[in-house]
Amino acid sequence: MHVIDERLVQWAARASRPQLRAGPTVEELGGFDAVVAAVDHLALGPFLHHLIQVTATHLDAVGTEVCKPLYDAVLNGLRSNSNHAAIASATQSLAVRPALARELGPSLTRVLLARLRQAQDAGDDLALALIGVEAADCLVQLTLAGVTQAARLLGAMDEATEDPAALPEAMATRLPRLLGVLDAHHPGAGLREALERCLMLDHTCRDAAFELALGDLRQALEQDQYTPMAAQLRKTQDRLAELITIDPDRLDAQLYHAAIEAVLGMSAPDAPSRVHTAAVTLRDALHLYRDYRYRTHTPAWALPGQNDLIAWSELTVVLDGAAAHLAHDDPWYDDGHTILISLLRAYTAHHTVAVVRNTPAAAAVETLVAPVIEDAFLQHEHRQRFLEHALAHDEKLRDDPAVQQLRAALLQRTKQTGNPTDQQADDPGKARRWQRLAHQLEDDFAVFADQTSEDVLDRLELGLRTHDDVLAAIADPKYGRLRARLLRQLENSRDWLPGIADEFTALLETTLRYAYLCYDIGRKMGGSYTEYLRKRDKDGKKQKVDEALFHQHYREVLQFSALFGVINSEVIDRAGGRTDVLVSFGAVHFNVECKIEEDDACETALRHYVAQAAEYQNANAGFAILLALDKTVDAEGAVNLFDSIWIEPVQRPGESEPCLVVIIRIPGGRDNPNLLRPAPVS
Repeated sequence: MHVIDERLVQWAARASRPQLRAGPTVEELGGFDAVVAAVDHLALGPFLHHLIQVTATHLDAVGTEVCKPLYDAVLNGLRSNSNHAAIASATQSLAVRPALARELGPSLTRVLLARLRQAQDAGDDLALALIGVEAADCLVQLTLAGVTQAARLLGAMDEATEDPAALPEAMATRLPRLLGVLDAHHPGAGLREALERCLMLDHTCRDAAFELALGDLRQALEQDQYTPMAAQLRKTQDRLAELITIDPDRLDAQLYHAAIEAVLGMSAPDAPSRVHTAAVTLRDALHLYRDYRYRTHTPAWALPGQNDLIAWSELTVVLDGAAAHLAHDDPWYDDGHTILISLLRAYTAHHTVAVVRNTPAAAAVETLVAPVIEDAFLQHEHRQRFLEHALAHDEKLRDDPAVQQLRAALLQRTKQTGNPTDQQADDPGKARRWQRLAHQLEDDFAVFADQTSEDVLDRLELGLRTHDDVLAAIADPKYGRLRARLLRQLENSRDWLPGIADEFTALLETTLRYAYLCYDIGRKMGGSYTEYLRKRDKDGKKQKVDEALFHQHYREVLQFSALFGVINSEVIDRAGGRTDVLVSFGAVHFNVECKIEEDDACETALRHYVAQAAEYQNANAGFAILLALDKTVDAEGAVNLFDSIWIEPVQRPGESEPCLVVIIRIPGGRDNPNLLRPAPVS
C-alpha cells in the first residue's frame, strides 16, 4: 500500500462526519512535501477527489502561490484518470468548491470539454462515455454558479447532440436533463432543438419530452394574460400526458400534470370535483416521489427544479381548499371564516405559500387563480355582502392585507362592469369559466353566452373538455410527432389552401393508420387480404404477394373510414394513365399509387416511382401518396415505421412549385421474425 493511502486510512478512521465531508488537510497527510511527492498517485488513482479536497483546504489556508503544484496535479487527474468512479467523485467535489475552480481557470474548462468530446467517440468504452457525462455535469454546475463562461459549454452540448443516435447510450441517456437545466437558464441558446433531436431515441425520449414540457411551462408563465397562459398550459399538459402514456411511472410528469390540471380547473364549471381529483392524484404521486428522492442522490443543478415541483404541489393543496367553494350555486352557508380563509389563501398564494415565493408558480397565481376568486364573489351579490360582513365583524380578517387587496379589486371591477349581478357576456370572468367555448366560438362567444342559459353553457363546456381529455389520453406521442413533422413540410407548399389542406390531411391520417395496421398485422390475422404482408403461412406454404392484393387491402381500409364515399379505384384516363386509388373531394382530387419493390426499397431507389404519382396531379393540388410494398425485408427485417414515411418533392423543369409526394414504405413478404438476425456490418 502506498504511504499516502495508509495516511488516508488512518485519517478516515478518526475523522468525524463533517471532517469526512470536508476531506483531509495537508497536515493530516504528512505535510505539503509529502502530498506533492504523491500527487501522481492521487491524481491517477481512486483518490482524486481527496487531492481536490486537500488542494481546496490548502488554498483557503495559505493562498494561491503555494498551491500551484497541486493545481497542475488536479488538472492532470481530470485529464488522464480513466476510473469513472474516481472522476465522478472528483467532479462532485470540485463542483461544490467554486473558489478552487476559479483558480484553475480556463484550463479546467478546456480539460472538461475535452473529456466530453472524447466520450462522443467512446464506442463500447463505458467508462470513457460516463466520464464525459460527469465532465458535462460538472461544467453545468460551474456555469450555473458563474464560475465558467456559458458560451463554450452551450456550444459543446449542442454539438454533442447533433446526432444523439451516434453517442454511446450510457452518455446519451444522461444528456437531456443537463440540456433542460441549461435551456432554463439560457432559453435562446438553441438547446430546445437539441432536446427535440433526443426525442427520436427510446433511451432519451422520456427525459427529453419532460424537459421540453418544462420549457413549455416556462413559456406559459411568461404570458401576462389569462387566455394565452391557459392555452400554453394546456399545450404543456398535452405533452406531459403523452409522456405519461409512454412511461406511466413517471412521477415528476404526473405531479406537474396534476398541478396544471388543478390550476386550469379553478375556472371550470366543475371546479370543486376537478380540482379535488387533481389534488388527490398529486398527493398519491407526491408520496411516492418523496420516497424516491429520499433514496437517491440529487445533483445541485436539480434542486431548484425539485423545489419548484414542491411549490406547485403545495399550491395545488391550497387550490383544493378554495375550489370546494367555487361552485356557481354554492350557498356558502358553512363556517364563513373557514370559507374566506380558504379563498384568501388561494387568492394570495404567491404570498401565503412560502415555497412559491420568487418562483415561476407565482405568475400562475396572479394571472390564473386570483381573477377566478374575484369572479366567485362577483357572480352573486350576497357573496360580496358576505365579505363586507366579515370585514366589519371579524377582527382576524379586518386588517388582513389579502382581504384589503381582494376588496379593492372587487370594487375596481364593479366600476368597470357596472352591476356585478348582471355581467355582460364579454366579461372576462365568463370567458374564463367557459374558456373552451370562448376559444371555439371566438367573436361569436359574447352573443352566444348572453343568449344561452348557464346550465347549457356548463354542459357544453364540460362536453368539450371531456372530448379533448379523451383524445389526449389515447394519443400516441410518436404518431403525433410523425404527423406534426409531415404537416410542417406540407404547409410550406403554396397549394396548402382552404379546401385542400384539411382534405389531404384526412386522407394522410387514414393512410397512416393503414400503415400502422400493416406493421402490426399478425401471421394469422386479416385473412386473404393480408397475404401480401407475409412470406409463408403457418403451414409453410408460400403466400401470394401481388399488387392487386396490396391495392385491394388499402382500398378496404379506406372503405371502412370516413372517406368511404369519395374513393374510386383503377380510374382510367388520368393524365394518360390509370390511377390505383383516386380520392375526390368535390373538385379536388388526390391519387394514391401502390407499387411493389422486390430488389431495393431504400429511399433513393423508391424515388423513381414518384414521377408517376406527381404526373397524375398535374391538373390538381400538388399532393399525392405513394405506397411502396417492400418485399426485401426477409433478409434483414423491416425498417421501423417512423423511418419508412417521408415526403419527396418532385420538381420538374418549367414548374415553379414541386409536387409533394408522401412515400410510405410497407413491409411485405415478411418471414418469421424469430429467424431474423442483424445485418452484417458493412
